[in-house]
Amino acid sequence: MQKHILLVDSDAENLARLSQTLRLHDYRVSVARHGVEGLALVDSLRPDCIIFDVDLPCLSGTIMYSRLRRDAKSRQLPAIVCSDVGPRPVDFGTGIPVLPKSCAPETLIETVRGATA
Repeated sequence: MQKHILLVDSDAENLARLSQTLRLHDYRVSVARHGVEGLALVDSLRPDCIIFDVDLPCLSGTIMYSRLRRDAKSRQLPAIVCSDVGPRPVDFGTGIPVLPKSCAPETLIETVRGATA
């Protein structure tokens, strides 16, 4: 069964690159351009994994992630940070993978496979 990935990033170029890589590896992809939209799509789409930037408009990735973890329906949703904010943007305290936006396609796919296994 095809896994569904939600990408949350305000950077159109990064969304396009990640979407293309994931689709080439048979993932279904939805996108959100800010944290509020990301939360709404998690609730309505129920993706298998969320990949998000920390630096988002309207609602930061850190706050969005915190809200996901407080909600029983999304608490167990696998998440991956893909951001260029610092060497490790935030210590989420959960072992959440953190990738740079410039990560190699193979690294992205390996990380997504690990998160959705």
